[in-house]
Amino acid sequence: MIVYRISRDIYASDLTGAGAKMFGGRWNPKGVPVVYASQNRSLTALEFYAHRASSMGLSGLTMVSILIPDDAVVQMVSLASLPPDWDKYPYTSATVNLGAEWLESRESLLLGVPSVLIHEEYNYLINPEHPHMNRVSIAG
Repeated sequence: MIVYRISRDIYASDLTGAGAKMFGGRWNPKGVPVVYASQNRSLTALEFYAHRASSMGLSGLTMVSILIPDDAVVQMVSLASLPPDWDKYPYTSATVNLGAEWLESRESLLLGVPSVLIHEEYNYLINPEHPHMNRVSIAG
């Protein structure tokens, strides 16, 4: 499986989740690392431009392809299982708590969550503290 993310060139090989740890996000509390990625390049670009382009600018960016082992366990969150306001901004504690519980459990390497922008497509959270994280790599 290949998932994608956009990052500054200098952080292209960083899969520690340090950025998300510093700031927190819809699916993780501040202080808890996670790597946010998307199922395809176009969703990655859409998510980036909708949520981060104004704060980061557009120069010095790269599209990163992340290789996930074929036998990796991927847990999926269905749209129907989420509360009605899960996609609102500012985001609610419901999604942050769901992500935090998943990260702490280390049950799976990835968690697939519906995109706020296109509910039928998925973003993937990668748990950098999962025991199989050492099998995840950046495509050359």
